[in-house]
Amino acid sequence: MPTAVHRNGRLGCRGFTLIELLAVIAIISLLVALLMPAVQQMRESSLRMTCVNNLKQIGIALHNYHDAHRVLPFGVGADGDDSKGGAEARRYSCHSLLLPFLDQAAVYAQINFNIAPFDPYFSAQTGPNGAVGQNGPAAMVRIPVLVCPSDLDRMPFIWGRNNYRSCTGSDWNGRFSNGMFNQISSVQLPDVRDGLSTTAMFSERRKGTGNALQFDPFSDVYDISNFSSQAQFGWDCRWLNPGDPSEFNSRDFDSGQTWLEGNMNWTRYNHLLGPNKQACKNGVTWDGVCMPASSLHSGGVNLLLGDGAVRFASENVSIDVWQALGTINGGETNASSF
Repeated sequence: MPTAVHRNGRLGCRGFTLIELLAVIAIISLLVALLMPAVQQMRESSLRMTCVNNLKQIGIALHNYHDAHRVLPFGVGADGDDSKGGAEARRYSCHSLLLPFLDQAAVYAQINFNIAPFDPYFSAQTGPNGAVGQNGPAAMVRIPVLVCPSDLDRMPFIWGRNNYRSCTGSDWNGRFSNGMFNQISSVQLPDVRDGLSTTAMFSERRKGTGNALQFDPFSDVYDISNFSSQAQFGWDCRWLNPGDPSEFNSRDFDSGQTWLEGNMNWTRYNHLLGPNKQACKNGVTWDGVCMPASSLHSGGVNLLLGDGAVRFASENVSIDVWQALGTINGGETNASSF
């Protein structure tokens, strides 16, 4: 506190003037403003490292699964008697098969794989009075390794969320594409002739809003039906304007709402378009789909490769390189430039 000398020789005290106080507040505010971006950058760096570690754990689990079964898990199980998934469907996800290798054996033991994932209810719906079906208690478990801490959790659904998705390939076929994880696929690591270090296994995708009134082009899936050409479909999806509903028929906003089922909206992605591009479906998502990787990490997404390494893929990566990374035996050489 500043001091002053009185006329009688005694020391006295005086307070800060208003101008001095305002100056101190201004300096503190300036310092906070200068420090905040650095603090936020450090926080995101920490969250991104956690995301990388999550993908590495998934990579280890995939290799351990392969060691145990001599084959990688499928991306999605069988349709049964209904291509849209009915009572006979066994459309379980890759994630559900990996549970014992992710220290989730207790959750795995709760699942009855002899029935449809959410039997007796269709897909991830609940029944009367919120009934969840036989596999509901398992599906409600939130598994930390399947969630990116950088992403937002905006959904009202009761199921355990998922950010990390298995790669189907680089074309719009939702069942039998050219990547590692497809419907009832049984890929062995030696089948990956493009090289494990240049072939995608998993990447990430932002979770949906769960809100029909809230648009999010990084997680919504837009229906732009009646395309016969993959090239035209991809082009129109790339330049679709989400602000103009006349450009699409409907949209899905439940991205990543569950890890249990191998639905394209929830647990799988492809390399038809690059990271952080919009997702589209040509009617039913099995018949033609563009499901890009996306994240809240600045400038791109984390990508798990076949050799277990995790690399950051820029959203500006060449589409030729990105599509080459999605295939297991396309014979491309340009993926090595990634």
